[in-house]
Amino acid sequence: MTVSYPSQSDLKRMLNQPHLSKRGNTYQWRRRLRRQSTGIVDIKLSLGTTDLRCAHILSRRISAESDIVMEQLRHQHITSDMARRWLASVITKEREKIENLKLLHRFDSRDPADDNRHDQATADAWAKVNADGLHGATSDEPLVSLNLDIIRDDLSSEARQNIIQRDFKALTGHPQLSAFERAKLVSLLIAGKSAAWNRHEEALADIETAADDLWDRASQLLTPEPEAPAAPLQLVPAPEVEADTLDPDMHAVVSRMNDMKRSEGIEEKTLRQYESFAGLFTTLTGIRDVRQIRQTDATGFRAALYKLPKSWGKSPADRNATREEIMARAAKLPPEKVGLSIGTINRHLEHLGQIIEWASDEGIAVNSKLKPGKLPRKDTVRDCDKKQAFTEAELHRLFKSPAWTGSKSEHHQTDPGTNIYRNGVYWSPLVGAFTGARREEIAGLAPADIVERDGIPCLSIEDSEMRRIKNISSKRLVPIHSSLITLGFLDFVEAARAKGQAELFPDLREPATGKHGRKLGRRMRQIVDKTFGTEGAGLSFHSLRHYVQGMLEHVPEVTDKVLRDIVGHEGKDTHERTYSKPTPPAVLQAAIERLPALI
Repeated sequence: MTVSYPSQSDLKRMLNQPHLSKRGNTYQWRRRLRRQSTGIVDIKLSLGTTDLRCAHILSRRISAESDIVMEQLRHQHITSDMARRWLASVITKEREKIENLKLLHRFDSRDPADDNRHDQATADAWAKVNADGLHGATSDEPLVSLNLDIIRDDLSSEARQNIIQRDFKALTGHPQLSAFERAKLVSLLIAGKSAAWNRHEEALADIETAADDLWDRASQLLTPEPEAPAAPLQLVPAPEVEADTLDPDMHAVVSRMNDMKRSEGIEEKTLRQYESFAGLFTTLTGIRDVRQIRQTDATGFRAALYKLPKSWGKSPADRNATREEIMARAAKLPPEKVGLSIGTINRHLEHLGQIIEWASDEGIAVNSKLKPGKLPRKDTVRDCDKKQAFTEAELHRLFKSPAWTGSKSEHHQTDPGTNIYRNGVYWSPLVGAFTGARREEIAGLAPADIVERDGIPCLSIEDSEMRRIKNISSKRLVPIHSSLITLGFLDFVEAARAKGQAELFPDLREPATGKHGRKLGRRMRQIVDKTFGTEGAGLSFHSLRHYVQGMLEHVPEVTDKVLRDIVGHEGKDTHERTYSKPTPPAVLQAAIERLPALI
């Protein structure tokens, strides 16, 4: 086994976290407490990450909670017996799942060897998560890497944490779990699933024995020093602390929540929405302390959202506006321009619910009768009707505008002229119209994201230093349409590589933020307004994505599965999300080529 030692910079940073240490490549939280007699009890918890920044966040949360939890552990901590029962339950359920999967293969499979390859990839993925933790390195094997992404995304989700809480309580009768205890159970769950997938044929014939064996090796989660006597554990009472040791200010809670979500790979756009919500809530209600929020405040907040200008939030000046200024502005607008959409209102209420839940998990005493989840309204407009799609005729008209036929200058690309500037403003809408990719997915492309698979040039859409993808389903390959190749897109990419560019479209980056998508959105708005006038009010860059979906879903040869793989949508059911293989590039290319030439 290769042992990795922390660097000098890591050591300096860890000094600021007294309970943070490193074991191999993985960080751990460790705290020693004195017994009433001589000796100590050493409590160790693997943080399951090799990333120091993430380890800092986890360590701070556990340290803040541990002063309270340590005293509680004396009375209702997770015992060794509970842990063994939990491991046995995990292994049993996972073995049943594996056996059912084998049965499905037997009756439904056309390629047993391929099924075995996928099963082995799942086993390898669980083994890697067990060895490296939730935030460890990825795999060079694409199929294992895909399974790793699915497993890590699932185990990091709030839904999975709630399921663990529910299942463990049903199994043992243990009351509400702390974050410290949930982390233990996740570690044991990973060990159990890894064992079920990697040893279920031979070593797991006796589930109880297997659970005991795993617990013996995993019990360093809560292990006394070897020299400690076998007498019952006696902990020195924790010092008196206030129940709310963390700042209950709405913005502070959101900041801590976003730190954790950022370490889990949540895209920055979503994190900015939480920050924007916090500003709007405190402006409209005057409440900053989450402990003071009551159900009537949440109801009043919802009522105020119906009175806001529909355009609220689109101007930087909105961030500093008072409630009185916002409402005065709304009073001057016609009725059709007042009131946020039901979908936006429901999203704000969902954010409130998540923030309150997060604060409660931190130990902040929020009002127990506060239930934002009861407030959302039923949307009266179907999702498919909310966004207008381009028609084929409209796109022919769009691509005859100056950005594609000749502009005055690169700065005035929407004004007629003699030069065509093949930059991000030129290429991005074309790529959108021939792939259905999202605005940020295109604007944040790097030259390295243009790859060849099975001899087919493709866009590789995945997380990068420049942009995050929306979710795990968004990670995909999209073949490049022949029209883009004819227009010289691959030549443009090669020129960017020759210059050593990190970004494919550096002209789309905002210098202040380093983001790409918003500048593209503004330029697209200018082009649409000049091309269509008021008729184009409902059109945006996202309308290109709706156009591609609408065109391909009416092509008989293009199945739902192929369309979802092109646009990056989640599978329709658990079987498809978990076990379905990605569509081969040749099949995707045949579908993409069904889109008509537009320019």
